[in-house]
Amino acid sequence: METEKPKIALYVKRSFGEKFNASFDFIKENWKLMLKYATYLLLPLCLVQALSLNGLMTYTIGMSGLLEAGSMFPDSAILSFFSYYGLYMLLLIIGIVLLTALVYAMIRTYNEREERLRGVTLGMLRPMLLHNVKRMFILVFFGLVLTMLASLIIGVIAALFPVTLFPIVIILLIPFMIAVAVPFSLWAPIYLLEDITVMGTLKKTFRLGFTTWGGIFMISLVMGIIAGILQGVTLIPWYIGTVVKYIFATSGGGTEATVSVGYSFLLYLLAIVQVFGAYLAMIFSFVGLAYQYGHASEKVDSIMVESDIDNFDKL
Repeated sequence: METEKPKIALYVKRSFGEKFNASFDFIKENWKLMLKYATYLLLPLCLVQALSLNGLMTYTIGMSGLLEAGSMFPDSAILSFFSYYGLYMLLLIIGIVLLTALVYAMIRTYNEREERLRGVTLGMLRPMLLHNVKRMFILVFFGLVLTMLASLIIGVIAALFPVTLFPIVIILLIPFMIAVAVPFSLWAPIYLLEDITVMGTLKKTFRLGFTTWGGIFMISLVMGIIAGILQGVTLIPWYIGTVVKYIFATSGGGTEATVSVGYSFLLYLLAIVQVFGAYLAMIFSFVGLAYQYGHASEKVDSIMVESDIDNFDKL
C-alpha cells in the first residue's frame, strides 16, 4: 500500500530547489481539481476572448494588406482594431483576476485543512474565491495608480534633462525599475494569503521582497520559462493557422473571401485552446510565488514559530 506523502507546508524556509519541488508537488497533487475549477471559471471567458483575439488578428491582417498596397487605413478599421484590442485586454485582466483568486484560494484552503483539498467543492471555495476576486480588483486599481505615479515621476525626471540625454536617463532608470518591480511579485500572494490591509501589504511586499530579492527573481524566471514553453505549445497551432489565413487573404487580393467558414471556425477553436492554455500555464508562476512568499515569511517573520508559541497551551 502506497504511503501518502506529507502535507506540503507553506511557511517553511526552503532552498531554491526545495521551493521548486514544493510547487510541483502541490500542482501534481491537486492538478485535477485545479483543472476542473479553472475550466468552470475560465472556459466561458475564453469563448469570448478567443473571438476578440481572432477579430484583432483579422483587422491586423487587413490593415497589413492595405499597408502593402499603399492604401490608407479607414477610420472604421482603426476603430474596430482598438475595440477588439480593448476587449481582449479587459477579458485578459478579468481572467488573470479569476485565476489568481482561484489558485490562492486553493492554496490557503489546502494549508488550513488537515484533509488538504480532499472533498473540497467549488461551493466550499466560493466565499474565499469571491473574497480574493474583490481583493484582486483592489490590487489592480492600486497597481494602475502606482503605475501612473511611476510614469509621472519618470516623466518629471526626464524633463529635467536635455532631450539628447533622454535615452541615457531611461537606460539608467531600467535597473532601478527592475529592482523595484521584482518585490511586487509578492504583492498578490501576501494580500490573498493573509488578512491584511492593502497598504500593510504594500509595506510587507517591500520588506519581504528586498530581503529575498534573489529568490523571487529566480523562481519568477524559472516558472516564467516553464509557463512560456507551455504557452508556446498551445500558441503554435493557432499561430500557424493565422499565418495560413493571412496567406489565403493576401492571395485573394487582400480580402478574406478565400477563407472558408469551416476554416474560420477551426481557427476559433484553436484560439480557445491558445487562450485557455495560456491561463493554465500561469498556474506554475502563481504557485511558485506562493511558496516563495511562504519561504520569505518564515525567513523574515518566523510565522510558524510564532504560531507554535501562540498554540503552545493547546498541545
